[in-house]
Amino acid sequence: MDGASRNIAAVFFDFGGVIDSLNQEEMSQLEGRYGLPEGGFPQAMYEIPEWRALEVGKGSEEAWLEAAGRKLDELAGRPIPGIREEWSRISRRLDAPVVDLAERLRRRYRVGLISNAALDLEDILRDDLQIDHLFEVVVNSARVGIAKPDPRIFRLAAERVGLEPAACLHIDDFWPNVHGAREAGFQAIHYDGDCAVLERELRSLGVEW
Repeated sequence: MDGASRNIAAVFFDFGGVIDSLNQEEMSQLEGRYGLPEGGFPQAMYEIPEWRALEVGKGSEEAWLEAAGRKLDELAGRPIPGIREEWSRISRRLDAPVVDLAERLRRRYRVGLISNAALDLEDILRDDLQIDHLFEVVVNSARVGIAKPDPRIFRLAAERVGLEPAACLHIDDFWPNVHGAREAGFQAIHYDGDCAVLERELRSLGVEW
């Protein structure tokens, strides 16, 4: 174990895909019901210019949702009203083992969140999910005007907990964000949905709880 591993003092989590879980099987079934290609829903929602603007605090949620609706209709080849409501029901679910891990880590580490999100993220954490107490710091891309994988958002997170990047670790389900964290000087782990694997990787870096 090297010195950098022994000196980790803060653990940051991504939100969507890590804290907030997504059942891949249910998503595939949803896409099948509406005639979307595999991965079509996240593509329509999060791989469009309107989302790129929203996640750095520009544009509007209305413009984003309208553009996403048009993209969904395009991918399906027909109008498909109602799909966003179904998506909300299957996507807003906590990954309970990861939430429990964050709770345990708080006893020994500074725990924070770094998320590409809209301005309502903090409201969702507090009012909908009631987990805002888990995070000493929430770095919301829409509020700081910088989105992952830009290394600057990770450096900002480190500043907000008063630590050097080398003392911080980030967990994300999107490989480019893992690389961005490492470029910023963080330790970083890719999360594939298996919390037992995540715990083993954390321990391999000297993170104990």
